[in-house]
Amino acid sequence: MKRWMIVLAVVAVFLTAVLFTESQWEGDVTEGAAAPLAEKAGVEESQVLPWKIDGDLLLFFFLSGGAAAGFAAGYYWRTLFSESGRKEMA
Repeated sequence: MKRWMIVLAVVAVFLTAVLFTESQWEGDVTEGAAAPLAEKAGVEESQVLPWKIDGDLLLFFFLSGGAAAGFAAGYYWRTLFSESGRKEMA
């Protein structure tokens, strides 16, 4: 019970900090951080995909793919990297 109270307190502090702080820029990460640096360097924006994805959806796709790959690598860790998991090719 004590452990749950500590977890709930940490979550409450985190949510309070996130919800009541002002962001330093408007829009997503690309508009707020990358666009000014690209303008300063003289580089134009290029499309990664043939269709337009607004917001941080592309970032979410990369995050989801990395999480899935990390889960799969962790699940099959012993099969991938142990000597007993490898079958001899004879």
